[in-house]
Amino acid sequence: MLEALAASTIIASKWDGESAFVNPMCGSGTLAIEAALIATNRKPGLLRMNYSFMHFIGYDETVFFQERRLLKDQINKKAAPQIIATDISEEAINVSKMNARTAGVEQLISFEVCDFAETHVPKEGGVILFNPEYGERLGTHTKLEITYKRMGDFMKQECKGYRGYIFTGNPDLAKKIGLRASRRIEFYNGKLDCRLLEYELYEGTREKNKSIV
Repeated sequence: MLEALAASTIIASKWDGESAFVNPMCGSGTLAIEAALIATNRKPGLLRMNYSFMHFIGYDETVFFQERRLLKDQINKKAAPQIIATDISEEAINVSKMNARTAGVEQLISFEVCDFAETHVPKEGGVILFNPEYGERLGTHTKLEITYKRMGDFMKQECKGYRGYIFTGNPDLAKKIGLRASRRIEFYNGKLDCRLLEYELYEGTREKNKSIV
């Protein structure tokens, strides 16, 4: 998942930047890293030092560095949300840590090598976001169906009080999750038509929670 798409899905989840953000099956860590960048108010592009406007006639380097300093001064260095990223692959976690270090947010993310169903989910609530495989790379279609069902079971049993999200480009596999999506937000991953599926993971019954509001 590209950085801009990852950031867009997090914004669509309406995560507040303060509650827990849990990203099982994190892969290279893009979602967790973007969450940390959003929480600390790091503006997009601050790590870059080459832009097309630098090659225009009249470009003023002094102005660029002044504006860049203003944006860096807006970084919230005291932000301390619980951001958790897990993956069953040790290699993926090592790559995630390296990417987080490059982005300057490694200290904000708790990384762990484990099956997604063993992911620690803080009790205070927040957002849990999956970006699972939806093609052939993970294995046979049957194996993918089992994985999607397990994701639904995990969210239902272990993530009460959270808003759950699954990003997928495979509507047939989405049916195996076993939960009813409250929203289906359309995105394109390259040319592939995808959906960010939202699940309201209530504590107790939905009727009980409605009566509390």
